[in-house]
Amino acid sequence: MLKIVVCGAAGRMGREIINLVQKSADIKIIAGVEEKSHPLVNKKIDDIFIHDDLSSMIAEVDCVVEFTNHTATMENLRKSSDYRKPYVIGTTGFSTTEIEEIKEFSKSFPIFLSPNMSLGVNHLLRLVRDTAQILSDYEIEIIETHHRAKRDAPSGTALAIADKIKEARPGINIIYGREGIGEGRKKEEVCISAVRGGDVVGEHRILFFGNGEFLELRHYATSRQCFASGTLEAVKFIVKQKPGLYSMQDLLKYATTEIH
Repeated sequence: MLKIVVCGAAGRMGREIINLVQKSADIKIIAGVEEKSHPLVNKKIDDIFIHDDLSSMIAEVDCVVEFTNHTATMENLRKSSDYRKPYVIGTTGFSTTEIEEIKEFSKSFPIFLSPNMSLGVNHLLRLVRDTAQILSDYEIEIIETHHRAKRDAPSGTALAIADKIKEARPGINIIYGREGIGEGRKKEEVCISAVRGGDVVGEHRILFFGNGEFLELRHYATSRQCFASGTLEAVKFIVKQKPGLYSMQDLLKYATTEIH
C-alpha cells in the first residue's frame, strides 16, 4: 500500500482526496499538512492528523501530494528535497522562475506537475492541439469560469490550453480580455477571458470560429472528484518513475501502453 501525505489537506481539493482515499485499497494518507496559522493544525480530519511542517513526517511516506498555493509549494519542495520523494503537484499560479526551480528539483526526484488533474481535461488538451492544427484558418477564443474564491486568473488549465494552441500555431499572440475601441480582432490573436462567480467547480470552453460556423470544445467539472481521481492515478504513476518532470500527458501515454 502506498503511503502519502497531503499538503493542503483542509482545502477543497485536500478534503476531496481524503474522501476518495477512504475508498481506496492501495493508497493510505498517513498525515496532512497546513500552514501554522490554520485552525485545524494539531487536530484531525477524518482520523488524519494535521501537521504544520512537511519535514516532520516526509521520511515515512512514498509520495507527497501538493494542493496549496505556489509560495507554500515551493517552501515544501525546498524542505523535502533532500528526501527525494516522488511528488505530485496540483497547485497553480507558479511564476516562470518557480517553474524553473521545479525543473531543477526534478533532476533529483520525480515530480508530477499538472494544472488540472482531470483525465477528461487532459484529453481535451490533445483535442485542442489537433483541432487548432486541422482548422488552421479558424480564429480561437478561450473562456474559463470558476467559483468566486479562485485567486489566480486566468486558470492554469486555460494557460495549458493556450500552450497547446501555440504548439499547433507558433505565431499566435495570447491576450487577456478586451476593452476600448480598437481595429477589430487580429488574425493571430487568441484571447483568454476569465469569469468568476458562484460555486462553479470549473468550466473551460474553446471556440473555433470559421466563416458561417463555429466549433466549440468544452469541459465542465461537475465536482472535484474528477480531480481527486486523477491525482490518485498520478500518485500510482509517479512512484514508478525515475527523476524527471512529468505531466498528465505522460500518464495518459502510460495508461494507453498498459492497456495495449
